[in-house]
Amino acid sequence: MKAVAPSSTGWSVSADARAAWRVPLAAEEACYRAGEWEFCGVAGDNLRGGLRCVVSTPRMKTLLRFALLGSAIWVAPLGLTAATPVAPATAPVAPAPAAPGGFSIQQLADGLKAGLGSMITQSLGSGTLTVTPPPALAKIQTALSKTGNAAAGAGFEEALKAAVAQVSPQVAGLLKSDLAAVKPEDAQGLLAGGPDAATKFLQQKIGPSLREKLLPLVKQATASSSAAAKAKEMLAAAGPLAGFGTSKVVNDLDGYLCDQVLAQSFALVAKQEAAVRANPALLKDSPLAQKVFAAFKK
Repeated sequence: MKAVAPSSTGWSVSADARAAWRVPLAAEEACYRAGEWEFCGVAGDNLRGGLRCVVSTPRMKTLLRFALLGSAIWVAPLGLTAATPVAPATAPVAPAPAAPGGFSIQQLADGLKAGLGSMITQSLGSGTLTVTPPPALAKIQTALSKTGNAAAGAGFEEALKAAVAQVSPQVAGLLKSDLAAVKPEDAQGLLAGGPDAATKFLQQKIGPSLREKLLPLVKQATASSSAAAKAKEMLAAAGPLAGFGTSKVVNDLDGYLCDQVLAQSFALVAKQEAAVRANPALLKDSPLAQKVFAAFKK
Protein backbone atom coordinates (compact mmCIF):
# COMPACT_ATOMS: atom_id res chain seq x y z
CA MET A 1 0.00 0.00 0.00
CA LYS A 2 1.41 3.46 -0.91
CA ALA A 3 1.62 5.70 2.10
CA VAL A 4 2.67 8.96 0.42
CA ALA A 5 2.73 10.08 -3.17
CA PRO A 6 4.22 13.11 -4.92
CA SER A 7 1.85 15.77 -6.19
CA SER A 8 2.24 18.99 -8.16
CA THR A 9 2.77 21.04 -5.01
CA GLY A 10 4.31 18.57 -2.57
CA TRP A 11 3.57 15.21 -0.97
CA SER A 12 0.16 13.90 0.14
CA VAL A 13 -1.13 10.97 2.22
CA SER A 14 -2.98 8.41 0.10
CA ALA A 15 -6.67 7.67 0.94
CA ASP A 16 -6.04 4.04 1.82
CA ALA A 17 -3.17 4.94 4.16
CA ARG A 18 -5.28 7.63 5.76
CA ALA A 19 -8.07 5.08 6.41
CA ALA A 20 -5.69 2.43 7.79
CA TRP A 21 -3.74 4.81 10.02
CA ARG A 22 -6.72 7.03 10.95
CA VAL A 23 -5.11 10.29 9.77
CA PRO A 24 -7.85 12.97 9.90
CA LEU A 25 -8.49 14.60 6.56
CA ALA A 26 -8.52 18.09 8.07
CA ALA A 27 -5.16 17.51 9.72
CA GLU A 28 -3.66 16.20 6.49
CA GLU A 29 -4.89 19.20 4.53
CA ALA A 30 -3.57 21.65 7.13
CA CYS A 31 -0.10 20.10 7.00
CA TYR A 32 -0.21 19.89 3.25
CA ARG A 33 -1.01 23.57 2.92
CA ALA A 34 1.84 24.39 5.28
CA GLY A 35 4.12 22.59 2.87
CA GLU A 36 6.24 21.31 5.72
CA TRP A 37 4.89 18.25 7.61
CA GLU A 38 2.85 15.32 6.46
CA PHE A 39 2.31 12.27 8.60
CA CYS A 40 1.45 8.66 7.87
CA GLY A 41 1.80 5.51 9.90
CA VAL A 42 2.37 1.78 9.84
CA ALA A 43 -0.75 -0.09 10.98
CA GLY A 44 -0.26 -2.27 14.04
CA ASP A 45 -1.55 -3.01 17.50
CA ASN A 46 -1.85 0.38 19.26
CA LEU A 47 0.24 1.97 16.50
CA ARG A 48 3.37 0.16 17.67
CA GLY A 49 4.48 -0.01 14.04
CA GLY A 50 5.53 3.63 14.36
CA LEU A 51 4.92 6.85 12.42
CA ARG A 52 6.76 8.34 9.49
CA CYS A 53 7.23 12.07 9.06
CA VAL A 54 7.94 13.47 5.60
CA VAL A 55 9.52 16.92 5.41
CA SER A 56 8.88 18.55 2.05
CA THR A 57 10.37 21.93 1.14
CA PRO A 58 11.59 23.29 -2.18
CA ARG A 59 15.16 22.85 -1.04
CA MET A 60 15.16 19.36 0.47
CA LYS A 61 13.15 16.21 1.01
CA THR A 62 14.11 14.28 4.12
CA LEU A 63 12.48 11.05 5.26
CA LEU A 64 12.59 10.50 9.02
CA ARG A 65 11.35 7.42 10.78
CA PHE A 66 10.35 7.56 14.42
CA ALA A 67 9.52 4.34 16.28
CA LEU A 68 6.86 5.34 18.71
CA LEU A 69 5.92 2.57 21.15
CA GLY A 70 3.11 2.59 23.62
CA SER A 71 -0.64 2.30 23.74
CA ALA A 72 -1.33 6.09 23.84
CA ILE A 73 0.46 8.35 21.28
CA TRP A 74 -0.14 12.05 20.92
CA VAL A 75 1.11 14.07 17.97
CA ALA A 76 0.40 17.61 19.14
CA PRO A 77 0.71 19.57 15.87
CA LEU A 78 -1.81 17.31 14.14
CA GLY A 79 -3.98 16.33 17.11
CA LEU A 80 -3.54 12.57 16.38
CA THR A 81 -4.28 10.12 19.18
CA ALA A 82 -3.79 6.33 19.19
CA ALA A 83 -7.01 4.43 19.85
CA THR A 84 -7.27 2.79 23.24
CA PRO A 85 -8.84 -0.69 23.14
CA VAL A 86 -12.08 -1.03 25.05
CA ALA A 87 -12.55 -4.26 26.99
CA PRO A 88 -15.74 -6.11 25.98
CA ALA A 89 -18.52 -6.04 28.52
CA THR A 90 -19.16 -9.32 30.30
CA ALA A 91 -22.66 -10.46 31.15
CA PRO A 92 -23.26 -11.32 34.81
CA VAL A 93 -23.27 -15.04 35.53
CA ALA A 94 -26.62 -16.21 36.86
CA PRO A 95 -26.37 -18.41 39.98
CA ALA A 96 -27.26 -22.08 39.50
CA PRO A 97 -30.78 -22.92 40.70
CA ALA A 98 -30.93 -24.59 44.08
CA ALA A 99 -31.75 -28.30 44.09
CA PRO A 100 -35.11 -29.26 45.64
CA GLY A 101 -35.03 -30.79 49.10
CA GLY A 102 -31.68 -29.26 49.94
CA PHE A 103 -29.74 -32.06 48.22
CA SER A 104 -26.27 -31.46 46.81
CA ILE A 105 -25.63 -32.13 43.14
CA GLN A 106 -23.65 -35.25 44.08
CA GLN A 107 -26.51 -36.54 46.26
CA LEU A 108 -28.94 -36.06 43.37
CA ALA A 109 -26.65 -38.06 41.08
CA ASP A 110 -26.19 -40.84 43.64
CA GLY A 111 -29.92 -41.02 44.31
CA LEU A 112 -30.76 -41.08 40.61
CA LYS A 113 -28.29 -43.88 39.86
CA ALA A 114 -29.45 -45.90 42.85
CA GLY A 115 -33.03 -45.48 41.70
CA LEU A 116 -32.20 -46.54 38.15
CA GLY A 117 -30.42 -49.62 39.49
CA SER A 118 -33.54 -50.58 41.41
CA MET A 119 -35.75 -50.00 38.37
CA ILE A 120 -33.54 -52.26 36.25
CA THR A 121 -33.73 -55.03 38.85
CA GLN A 122 -37.49 -54.67 39.23
CA SER A 123 -38.27 -54.57 35.49
CA LEU A 124 -35.81 -57.13 34.13
CA GLY A 125 -36.49 -60.07 36.38
CA SER A 126 -36.64 -63.66 35.19
CA GLY A 127 -39.11 -64.29 32.39
CA THR A 128 -39.97 -60.64 31.73
CA LEU A 129 -38.42 -60.52 28.25
CA THR A 130 -40.26 -62.23 25.42
CA VAL A 131 -39.14 -62.04 21.80
CA THR A 132 -41.13 -63.17 18.78
CA PRO A 133 -39.39 -64.91 15.85
CA PRO A 134 -38.31 -62.78 12.88
CA PRO A 135 -41.25 -62.29 10.45
CA ALA A 136 -39.39 -64.12 7.66
CA LEU A 137 -38.90 -67.21 9.82
CA ALA A 138 -42.51 -67.08 10.99
CA LYS A 139 -43.56 -67.27 7.33
CA ILE A 140 -41.30 -70.29 6.80
CA GLN A 141 -42.94 -72.04 9.76
CA THR A 142 -46.38 -71.41 8.25
CA ALA A 143 -45.25 -72.64 4.83
CA LEU A 144 -43.72 -75.81 6.28
CA SER A 145 -46.91 -76.50 8.22
CA LYS A 146 -49.02 -76.22 5.07
CA THR A 147 -46.76 -78.63 3.18
CA GLY A 148 -46.94 -81.27 5.92
CA ASN A 149 -43.38 -80.63 7.10
CA ALA A 150 -44.17 -78.84 10.36
CA ALA A 151 -41.70 -81.04 12.23
CA ALA A 152 -38.83 -79.14 10.58
CA GLY A 153 -39.80 -75.99 12.47
CA ALA A 154 -40.70 -77.67 15.74
CA GLY A 155 -38.89 -76.41 18.80
CA PHE A 156 -37.61 -73.19 17.24
CA GLU A 157 -39.71 -70.82 19.32
CA GLU A 158 -38.88 -72.73 22.50
CA ALA A 159 -35.18 -72.50 21.69
CA LEU A 160 -35.55 -68.77 21.05
CA LYS A 161 -37.26 -68.28 24.42
CA ALA A 162 -34.48 -70.23 26.13
CA ALA A 163 -31.86 -67.97 24.55
CA VAL A 164 -33.71 -64.84 25.71
CA ALA A 165 -34.05 -66.22 29.25
CA GLN A 166 -30.31 -66.84 29.32
CA VAL A 167 -29.53 -63.30 28.17
CA SER A 168 -32.01 -61.37 30.35
CA PRO A 169 -30.01 -61.29 33.61
CA GLN A 170 -26.90 -60.35 31.67
CA VAL A 171 -28.69 -57.35 30.16
CA ALA A 172 -29.57 -56.12 33.65
CA GLY A 173 -25.95 -56.47 34.76
CA LEU A 174 -24.65 -54.58 31.72
CA LEU A 175 -27.14 -51.78 32.22
CA LYS A 176 -26.17 -51.34 35.86
CA SER A 177 -22.46 -51.30 35.04
CA ASP A 178 -23.06 -48.46 32.58
CA LEU A 179 -24.89 -46.19 35.05
CA ALA A 180 -21.61 -44.30 35.42
CA ALA A 181 -22.67 -42.52 32.21
CA VAL A 182 -24.97 -40.41 34.43
CA LYS A 183 -22.83 -37.46 35.57
CA PRO A 184 -23.61 -35.14 38.52
CA GLU A 185 -24.33 -32.29 36.12
CA ASP A 186 -26.98 -34.43 34.38
CA ALA A 187 -28.89 -35.46 37.49
CA GLN A 188 -31.11 -32.47 38.27
CA GLY A 189 -32.28 -32.06 34.66
CA LEU A 190 -33.12 -35.76 34.36
CA LEU A 191 -34.97 -35.86 37.69
CA ALA A 192 -36.99 -32.82 36.66
CA GLY A 193 -37.76 -34.32 33.23
CA GLY A 194 -40.60 -36.39 31.88
CA PRO A 195 -41.85 -39.80 33.08
CA ASP A 196 -39.06 -41.70 31.30
CA ALA A 197 -36.40 -38.97 30.96
CA ALA A 198 -33.63 -40.94 32.69
CA THR A 199 -34.28 -44.12 30.67
CA LYS A 200 -34.24 -42.20 27.39
CA PHE A 201 -30.98 -40.56 28.41
CA LEU A 202 -29.43 -43.97 29.11
CA GLN A 203 -30.69 -45.41 25.82
CA GLN A 204 -29.17 -42.55 23.83
CA LYS A 205 -25.95 -42.47 25.84
CA ILE A 206 -25.06 -46.15 26.13
CA GLY A 207 -27.31 -47.90 23.58
CA PRO A 208 -24.66 -48.49 20.85
CA SER A 209 -21.90 -49.57 23.26
CA LEU A 210 -24.36 -51.81 25.13
CA ARG A 211 -25.24 -53.61 21.90
CA GLU A 212 -21.56 -54.31 21.24
CA LYS A 213 -21.23 -55.88 24.68
CA LEU A 214 -24.46 -57.86 24.42
CA LEU A 215 -24.09 -59.33 20.92
CA PRO A 216 -21.38 -61.91 21.83
CA LEU A 217 -23.55 -63.05 24.76
CA VAL A 218 -26.56 -63.45 22.46
CA LYS A 219 -24.49 -65.56 20.06
CA GLN A 220 -23.53 -67.86 22.92
CA ALA A 221 -27.17 -68.12 24.01
CA THR A 222 -28.55 -68.95 20.53
CA ALA A 223 -25.82 -71.56 20.10
CA SER A 224 -26.39 -73.24 23.48
CA SER A 225 -30.19 -73.23 23.08
CA SER A 226 -29.94 -74.56 19.50
CA ALA A 227 -32.03 -71.62 18.25
CA ALA A 228 -29.47 -70.78 15.56
CA ALA A 229 -29.20 -74.41 14.42
CA LYS A 230 -32.99 -74.87 14.26
CA ALA A 231 -33.37 -71.69 12.20
CA LYS A 232 -30.92 -73.08 9.65
CA GLU A 233 -32.77 -76.41 9.60
CA MET A 234 -36.01 -74.59 8.83
CA LEU A 235 -34.35 -72.65 6.02
CA ALA A 236 -32.95 -75.82 4.46
CA ALA A 237 -36.31 -77.63 4.73
CA ALA A 238 -38.21 -74.72 3.15
CA GLY A 239 -36.03 -74.59 0.05
CA PRO A 240 -37.64 -72.32 -2.59
CA LEU A 241 -40.51 -71.59 -0.20
CA ALA A 242 -38.16 -69.56 1.96
CA GLY A 243 -38.21 -66.66 -0.47
CA PHE A 244 -35.58 -64.09 -1.38
CA GLY A 245 -33.58 -62.63 1.50
CA THR A 246 -34.59 -65.19 4.11
CA SER A 247 -31.08 -66.64 4.34
CA LYS A 248 -29.81 -63.22 5.35
CA VAL A 249 -32.39 -63.09 8.16
CA VAL A 250 -31.29 -66.51 9.41
CA ASN A 251 -27.62 -65.59 9.29
CA ASP A 252 -28.34 -62.41 11.26
CA LEU A 253 -30.59 -64.05 13.83
CA ASP A 254 -28.22 -62.98 16.61
CA GLY A 255 -28.40 -59.33 15.56
CA TYR A 256 -32.19 -59.46 15.39
CA LEU A 257 -32.44 -61.05 18.82
CA CYS A 258 -29.96 -58.55 20.30
CA ASP A 259 -31.93 -55.56 18.99
CA GLN A 260 -35.23 -56.99 20.22
CA VAL A 261 -33.84 -57.68 23.69
CA LEU A 262 -32.42 -54.17 24.02
CA ALA A 263 -35.57 -52.44 22.76
CA GLN A 264 -37.78 -54.42 25.10
CA SER A 265 -35.42 -53.93 28.05
CA PHE A 266 -35.40 -50.15 27.73
CA ALA A 267 -39.18 -50.15 27.26
CA LEU A 268 -39.65 -52.08 30.52
CA VAL A 269 -37.25 -49.85 32.46
CA ALA A 270 -39.05 -46.75 31.10
CA LYS A 271 -42.37 -48.14 32.28
CA GLN A 272 -40.93 -48.80 35.73
CA GLU A 273 -39.41 -45.30 35.87
CA ALA A 274 -42.85 -43.77 35.26
CA ALA A 275 -44.27 -45.91 38.08
CA VAL A 276 -41.48 -44.86 40.46
CA ARG A 277 -41.96 -41.18 39.69
CA ALA A 278 -45.64 -41.53 40.54
CA ASN A 279 -44.88 -43.55 43.68
CA PRO A 280 -41.28 -43.15 44.97
CA ALA A 281 -42.10 -45.63 47.79
CA LEU A 282 -41.42 -48.38 45.22
CA LEU A 283 -37.69 -47.71 45.77
CA LYS A 284 -37.69 -49.60 49.06
CA ASP A 285 -34.08 -50.75 48.81
CA SER A 286 -32.63 -47.21 48.56
CA PRO A 287 -33.76 -44.54 51.06
CA LEU A 288 -31.69 -41.86 49.28
CA ALA A 289 -33.25 -42.68 45.89
CA GLN A 290 -36.70 -42.66 47.45
CA LYS A 291 -36.16 -39.19 48.96
CA VAL A 292 -34.61 -37.77 45.79
CA PHE A 293 -37.45 -38.97 43.55
CA ALA A 294 -40.00 -37.78 46.11
CA ALA A 295 -38.45 -34.29 45.97
CA PHE A 296 -39.11 -34.15 42.22
CA LYS A 297 -42.54 -35.77 42.26
CA LYS A 298 -45.00 -33.80 40.14
